[in-house]
Formats: sequence, C-alpha cells, structure tokens
Amino acid sequence: MKPNDMTKPDNLNLPINKEICFSNQKEEFKEKIMKDQIKILKKFVPFLKSLLEPGEEILLCVQATSPMSFLEQWTTGWVIYYLKRCVLIFTNKRILHFPTKYDFTPKHSVSQIRYGDMDEFKLSGFLGRLLKIEYKSGRKEKFYYIKSREFRKLKTLEPRFIKGQPSNISERHSLCPKCMTPLQKDVYSCSNCHLEFKNMKTATWMSILFPGGGYFYAGHPILGLMDAITEGFLLIILIINVMGALERMELWGFVLFVAILLFIEKLITIYHAKHYIHEYIPVDKHVGAVSFVPGSKKVQKS
Repeated sequence: MKPNDMTKPDNLNLPINKEICFSNQKEEFKEKIMKDQIKILKKFVPFLKSLLEPGEEILLCVQATSPMSFLEQWTTGWVIYYLKRCVLIFTNKRILHFPTKYDFTPKHSVSQIRYGDMDEFKLSGFLGRLLKIEYKSGRKEKFYYIKSREFRKLKTLEPRFIKGQPSNISERHSLCPKCMTPLQKDVYSCSNCHLEFKNMKTATWMSILFPGGGYFYAGHPILGLMDAITEGFLLIILIINVMGALERMELWGFVLFVAILLFIEKLITIYHAKHYIHEYIPVDKHVGAVSFVPGSKKVQKS
C-alpha cells in the first residue's frame, strides 16, 4: 500500500475507537468492516475535524434514512427514501446527523443529538430496521433502513447511549456548518457568524410563483423538474378551459376542478419545501466547502 492509502485509519487523522468501530457485534476485528467504515468516514473528515470536541471519539458510522412524516412518504412515493438519505456518526458524547445526497455524499448540513437529550433509544427490527428516539422535549423521531450489520452492532452499543449531559434544547438540533454553533429553530441565520440559510418565506413564494420553484430553491432539481411539468400541464389546461368557459358557461365547473388540483399541487410543494428548508441549507452553497488531501493532516478550504 502507498503511504497515503485512504484505507488506513491513521491517515484520516480522526479520533476513532478502532476496537469498537472496526469490529462486529461479537467484538471481533474485521478488515471489511474497517474498510467500509473508513469509506464512509473519509467523506466527512473536513466536517468532523471542526465538529469533534476535546475527548470525543468516533464509535460507529451508520448509513440510514432521515426522519419523515407519513404525508411526506405518501405525497412523494418511494423516491423519498433516496432524497432523505443520511449518515449517523455515533461518538462517545452524541450522534451527529448528516443529511446526504442519494449516494451518501455530504450536504452542507449537520445536526446533533446529545445522549443526555434522549429519554428513549430503541432499535426495532419489526417491518424494517429502525432506530426510534424519544427526546426529553417529548418529540419522537425514527431513522429508517439501517443495514443489518450496523444494526446488530448498535444493539451491543445501546447501553452507551442512555447517559450524557443534556443540552438546553432537549432534542435533535441543527448546527451551523461554518462555526458549529447550535442554530435556533426557525431562525435562518447563525447568531454567531451570521451565516445566512435558505428560509421558509422565500421557499413559499418560490413555490407559489414558479412551477417547481420550492424544490429548486431547496436544492432538489429533479423533483423541481417533475413538479414543473405537472404544474405546467395543469396551468395550460386551466388557461385553455378559462378561455373556453368565456363562451360556454358549463365549462366553469371543470375550470374550478383544475384550479383546485393546481392549488393542491402548490400546497404539496410548499409542504415539502418546509421539510427540506429545516435542514438549514446555506444560501452560499460554497460555504465551508472543503477538501481532504489523502496522506495529509490538513484540511484545505476552497
């Protein structure tokens, strides 16, 4: 192997608990597990170097699907499980939640779950491998589709996740990707470094004024294109039938029906945009853009 081979954990220069992270549920070291964990971790090296606190070490990385509502699933369909992919990094202090793209590459968004903020940590294998968390605030969340190997490993680590110092938020909360300050709910600007995030007001207006606008604004162009085609089709039918209804009064009923469909489509777009905006997406997509140089201990900012 070359000295800068990224399959070597020491080249990541991260505080990894190798005995836990690179072993199976029987605490047996497995080279394949090590390679798989490093493959996930190396994508997040720049973020973790800024995020990790003194004395914090990485225990396990897990690919999963972020929490979602039933209405999100019902109105989006199976593709939601690709749109809501995430990586959970378990440390000895907290869980770091990174929303990702469909291929599990990171977005510029991160949230944390302090172990002290949890009232319940439950792994369930019924109808899929789920992680259910109930917070001290009363809020409940589910993370879906955890791989079986990581699911079994988490079972053995579960006792480690029921103690810890609580935060003043008492549930999962987002962090500024630039300075790592906890962000205030529904406040789309960092109180520390003043980094601006995409906001719900703009997302709503974009959804109303432009076909697929809310999706494009929230960073989901494929959904935006699909929505634009649907809205454009409904809008053309509406215009044609309004013109026809000016001469034939019986067409106004159909005009009303199409208008209601278009209104519902707009509401769905706004509803989805709201959930994506809550990931706290920086207005400047290049903010905090970083690259990790293999074999180097330095993180280079672009």
